[in-house]
Amino acid sequence: MNALRIGVILVLLVTVSMTARSASKELFPKPIFSQLPMYPELARRAHVAGTVRLWFVVNGNGEVVEVQSISGNPMLRDDAVGVVRTWRFPANSIASNVRHETEFVYVLNAQLNEGEPKLTVSMADFRQIEIVSEVHVDVIE
Repeated sequence: MNALRIGVILVLLVTVSMTARSASKELFPKPIFSQLPMYPELARRAHVAGTVRLWFVVNGNGEVVEVQSISGNPMLRDDAVGVVRTWRFPANSIASNVRHETEFVYVLNAQLNEGEPKLTVSMADFRQIEIVSEVHVDVIE
């Protein structure tokens, strides 16, 4: 009898765990369309890095209908807001007429050789987007 109870509990735990994993992917999808985030050139030259937090609302068709910044450096905010305005999600994949939050994390790395800086953009889902660029730094010897 005890073994049966333990078996039933294990099956329930596995089922709940699998349901939670698939639900989290559905709750936090990636956009199916997005403008590529860029590192604003003025911010890059001024060595400005940081996080921009935003909220946005989508309609039933998955189109962003409202975006507003919560916090972040003004030199980075316009780019992040502009990108979120272009997002499109599959219809009904994300709750409509509800505020969702996201953050854009802008990171600068040192670039020792002059030339075009690299740009790397990472997104697991809409909750966080990381934009990494480089800025040339002269080495003092």
